[in-house]
Amino acid sequence: MAAPTGLFRRLLSTQFTGILSRIQGSSGPSFHQQRCRLSRTTNCYHEGASAGIDIGLPERKVSKRRFMREQTIELRKIKKNVELERAARRRTLLVPLDEVYEESSRSSGQFQTRRMAHHYGIFADLFDSADFLDVVPMTICYECSDGESVMPVYTGNVVTPTEACKAPSVSYDSTKDSLWTLMLTNPDGHLQDNQAEYIHWLVGNIPGDAVSDGDVLLDYLPPFPARGTGYHRLVYVLFQQNGKVDYSQETVSLPCTSLQDRTFSTLEFYRKYQDMITPAGLRFFQCRWDESVQGIYHNILNMREPVFEYDFPPTYLAPQKKWPHKKPLHYLEHFMPKE
Repeated sequence: MAAPTGLFRRLLSTQFTGILSRIQGSSGPSFHQQRCRLSRTTNCYHEGASAGIDIGLPERKVSKRRFMREQTIELRKIKKNVELERAARRRTLLVPLDEVYEESSRSSGQFQTRRMAHHYGIFADLFDSADFLDVVPMTICYECSDGESVMPVYTGNVVTPTEACKAPSVSYDSTKDSLWTLMLTNPDGHLQDNQAEYIHWLVGNIPGDAVSDGDVLLDYLPPFPARGTGYHRLVYVLFQQNGKVDYSQETVSLPCTSLQDRTFSTLEFYRKYQDMITPAGLRFFQCRWDESVQGIYHNILNMREPVFEYDFPPTYLAPQKKWPHKKPLHYLEHFMPKE
């Protein structure tokens, strides 16, 4: 039996978005969320002077009258479908989750992505708390080692360095005469400066969604989160260009294996070209150390692998009480002199 479409995508898009956010964002933000504070006026995480400023493309608005008319037509079709009613009653109805996700991305997905990006501190660390809507949603998939399955990138799902060892396939809705800039940056991985980033991929002047035909300013570098530093955020940002941009100042010798040349600031990059580029799409994933990272340091970056250990603070011991009420007999052992 064919899977239902139409109204089911609309009815499930809102609920599916909430469920998807919990699945994709299973490992929440760590230190970067603690640096953000919740604004009582804007109801979003921010810490920069640019909080509340929208730097993206205009919101995709859908006519409410048209939406209600299409919804009514679809609902009438479904009520007349006897096989669909029988399958729902027998619990054999198949819901196309891919189509539900696409419908959610086109409707409420842009707002959900912005909320998730605020939650993970993406806007605070990359754009000084200025934000934008995911008007042009991207489909990003890493090909797995078996050659058959893929690992998609959503908004905070976990992707291992092994799965992200090669450049992914990126697609989005665009016209052939439009130009785009795609970047992949890591705001958590710099080894010397906590305020700096490492740029992993930068392609400019992309015609349509043909990323391979764009100008490769920095070739793809796999994620290399150092051991002991926890989860890192890897952020894809898609910029729409007003025309062809001269990126001659950003070019380096390829392949680029120098971490100094890959030290980057998304905010400075945007300020430099803000008259020509506009943020339009956003995707990000979380990544932590695995065994493949050692090969990236040794074979690609030609350096020793750094290892970090967390310095735990001493255990807090409350002052001794003269009359320890309801304390066990071994209470005084914590205050006995150690030999």
